[in-house]
Amino acid sequence: MVRTYLLGLFEVTGIENVPRTGPLIICANHSATLDPPLVPAFVPRADTWTMAKAEFFRTPVMALIFRMYHAFPVVRHTADRTAVRRALDILKAGHVLLMYPEGTRVESGVLGPAEPGAGFLAQKAACTVVPVALVGTKKVLPKGARWPRRGKVTISFGKPFVLLQKRADGSRVSHDEASDAIMVAIAELLPPEQRGVFSDLESHRRRLAGVTRLA
Repeated sequence: MVRTYLLGLFEVTGIENVPRTGPLIICANHSATLDPPLVPAFVPRADTWTMAKAEFFRTPVMALIFRMYHAFPVVRHTADRTAVRRALDILKAGHVLLMYPEGTRVESGVLGPAEPGAGFLAQKAACTVVPVALVGTKKVLPKGARWPRRGKVTISFGKPFVLLQKRADGSRVSHDEASDAIMVAIAELLPPEQRGVFSDLESHRRRLAGVTRLA
């Protein structure tokens, strides 16, 4: 549907960066209603599960729709232990977990600060992470729009990496640092005007040196 409606305006890059087997966390920026169904539609694995806000599961019809595309609820901005256990079970089984590290849709369209959840899960599961950058989705389906507009949209899958527990000097890598490292990887795939709080990439790279290694 997306390829047809956005014919000539839609592009997916970096698919080759997605490992075809094994546990994997995919982390994307989130600024539009279009994002949650769009990313898993182009992940080249059928075993992809998405963390979605619990509000989507309040009615039977909506709950059914979200579960049909492998989504499960998480209570945002809390330590939702049920969702964490489900996420770790998914990774332990060798499947893919799709997350939005900011924890919510960022209305400004630029990167906001990350919550520690993505970093925690990546460190706990010791699995590969693939960053994803979405560009143009906010203009195609802005808040309150009843029908998508035609516009240029790109989905970019970045190089896979692993988040470490400790730096080479033995100092501990916090969950916040791990999550920030994920956001920096996403920011590197975005145009400068969309990097938001991660615009100063060099400063963040220095601060987070030794936090990741290539997978």
